[in-house]
Amino acid sequence: MNLSRTLSHGEEDGAIAGAGSGKPTHREEWMERWLPLRGFERTAYLVLAALTLGLKVLAIYRYRIDSDETQHAHVVWGWVTGQLQYRDIFDNHMPLFQALCAPVMALLGERADIMMMLRWAMAPLYLVCLWAVYELTELLYSRRAAAWSALIAGGLGLFFSTSTEFRTDDLWAAFWLVGLVVAVRGAFTMKRAICFGLMAGLMFAVSLKTVVLLAGMGTATTIAMLMALVRGEPSRLAQSTVRGAAAAMAMLIPPAATVAYFAWRGAFWIMYYCVISHNIVPRLKRWGHFSLHEWNFPAALVALIIYGWLIFVQTPSTRLAIRRTVIALTPWCFLALLTSYWPDITREDNLPYAPLAPLSLIPLIMLAGGLVKNEEWRKKFWTYVLPAVALCNLAWTFKVYNFRSDRAAITTRSIADVLALTSPEDYVIDNKGDYVFRRRAYYWVLEPITKARVRMGLIHDSIPQRIMEKGVKVCYLRCSHGGSIAGQFIAANYVPFDREALDIGVLGKVIGSGATEGSYSFDIVIPQTYAVVTENGDLAGQLDGKPYAGPVWLTKGKHEFQRTRGSGRAGIILASALQNGFTLPFADAERIAKEVATLPPERMRKGPEEQ
Repeated sequence: MNLSRTLSHGEEDGAIAGAGSGKPTHREEWMERWLPLRGFERTAYLVLAALTLGLKVLAIYRYRIDSDETQHAHVVWGWVTGQLQYRDIFDNHMPLFQALCAPVMALLGERADIMMMLRWAMAPLYLVCLWAVYELTELLYSRRAAAWSALIAGGLGLFFSTSTEFRTDDLWAAFWLVGLVVAVRGAFTMKRAICFGLMAGLMFAVSLKTVVLLAGMGTATTIAMLMALVRGEPSRLAQSTVRGAAAAMAMLIPPAATVAYFAWRGAFWIMYYCVISHNIVPRLKRWGHFSLHEWNFPAALVALIIYGWLIFVQTPSTRLAIRRTVIALTPWCFLALLTSYWPDITREDNLPYAPLAPLSLIPLIMLAGGLVKNEEWRKKFWTYVLPAVALCNLAWTFKVYNFRSDRAAITTRSIADVLALTSPEDYVIDNKGDYVFRRRAYYWVLEPITKARVRMGLIHDSIPQRIMEKGVKVCYLRCSHGGSIAGQFIAANYVPFDREALDIGVLGKVIGSGATEGSYSFDIVIPQTYAVVTENGDLAGQLDGKPYAGPVWLTKGKHEFQRTRGSGRAGIILASALQNGFTLPFADAERIAKEVATLPPERMRKGPEEQ
């Protein structure tokens, strides 16, 4: 019996252990249901599974926090606090994920480590995806292959890293993979078609990229049907068309209900703009630029047809061959379509296809197994080769994604600083909702699409006006490109205060340096309570003609400080920052201010119309 036969026929090599030794216990039944054969193979599997879960926990706490994660968390906070997505908080994603996460955040409350807690909420979705991979592999091949397919998928870097993050695509991938299980578990009856359609509809309510996934599945299905015709099987086109139409009708229900809700709330057009219009920017990134990448799909199509033919050759049952072909080719059809025609390729696009990679490669393993007839080699493949592959896969993920460094700490620190220095009524300026629990003074998220629209004059860059209007105390120092009007304004009115999070600033400025005695004039654009500080500690002088005795409210306009005692550089900083134990790091403040206020050399070489 060779490897190809074991994989394709689902034989477990005596896997129903306990046969002939009495009725197995519930625990034994569970282990035989989900784990490989007893012995070294099962031991290696359990050790690798424990390592995978341990690495997942480490990643939850240490993997760097992407700006998309805090953007989604900020929108979820908006739902918790009664704000309406799109109307009150900008977002360019479909809303189902954020709305479903609102109860979780409501239970957690305002806390600096909110992103880690929200990442824990993604862990069940990660496990659901692996369960779906297991089920698909068992349905199409064998239980023994299913266990290893799910384990290797769980440690695959492209899937492991992004599935750790708090993002809409985690739910999107879970809906997709469970939908595939629904589709292939049995005959594609009308009931099954409607259930799959509802799952696809839920995907649309999470991400509009579902259209590319379904296009990939449609391509894979077409290849499978053509192979069935070549084999001489009778056509079931009429029956398939009716069931496909039923699935399409069911698919419309979740997104239609979502749109109807926002229309009922009077936010239909702003939702339409945020989700669709905003994301379509002519000539942004790869859109509108002809390149060789547009040939990825036609070239891949040839290889995929050959691969479909191989699957049909290996599978005597046409019905099973169709299912195997559809599931094996869909991830690669999706990837080929995405890389050929989608304007913006992101890491989260890996989530729906990457976990299917081990499953989709089984036909190649079966081909190799058919060429090697050695029975001993087959046993070594399961006992040693697969554990070695899984271990190398996990080690590669650990090394490439650098889970040794605590790169999530800076986000936690920044959120803690904002919670300490602001109240729920205060506004902040950040890129995309990075500080999660505070309202943003500027409606638009500052990502490549928005910045492109600003450069094109489609969105007005009113950051300085909004900062002054809302009295922003805390600002992300690099939220605008260097040398812009907003960048110069921020550099002139905000200073870093926390050496553990230098990119976050509070109201303040360096007002002078030099001898012990000196007179320093400075402007205030946002009235607040400020403290005067010096580089070397001890300080005395007069502020606006009155002896300086401590923090004081400064109105908008010009002020003057006459220093009579103290040395080094002098500055002002938001008093609440000083009261919370922070200081003004003068050297860092001047360096960052120069970086933020100065146009980068590559932009200086461009004409105004290009900037």
